[in-house]
Amino acid sequence: KQWYQRRVRAVGLNAFVTAHPLVDKVVTVSEKAIALAILRLIEIEKAVVEGSGVVGLAALMDGLLPELAGKKVVTILCGGNIDTTVLGRCLERGLAADGRLLSFTVVVKDAPGGMNSLTQTLTDSGASIKDILHERAWLLEDVFAVRVRCMVETRNAEHTEQVKRTLTTNFKHVEFIGFSDHSTDT
Repeated sequence: KQWYQRRVRAVGLNAFVTAHPLVDKVVTVSEKAIALAILRLIEIEKAVVEGSGVVGLAALMDGLLPELAGKKVVTILCGGNIDTTVLGRCLERGLAADGRLLSFTVVVKDAPGGMNSLTQTLTDSGASIKDILHERAWLLEDVFAVRVRCMVETRNAEHTEQVKRTLTTNFKHVEFIGFSDHSTDT
């Protein structure tokens, strides 16, 4: 079996029987919250922790345990057994969940200076281009235009909104891809 087929799908009987009398509450943590918790640990604590070892922090950061608000809380962080490819995905998803990664398509002139106008707009707005691809074949409406797919990194969710406004002001056809809401309070 491949690594992604070996996931634990249910709590084992012995583990359940042992833990049951000690557990007060069980919550479900989203993949988005786990990715954001992994990102925060790396950025702030310089600690790499796998997804299953960070769920407690993710639950706290996501506000799933309001009864603990204002209290001193200890959560266990364990397990650094995370594949580098998976870690990279988690970091990108964490950036997106945090509102610091913006993916979009935009239509620009397919002439000298067309791509330059886009890259200069992004540079002037302070966004960092992570990935860019222009697609001529799939834009059927205008033979003198090209669709450009971009992924840019921003400073925070507020900066992302500024970049979005700049793009929609400077270009007629812009479509944003990905998360529609971003947490700014974690």
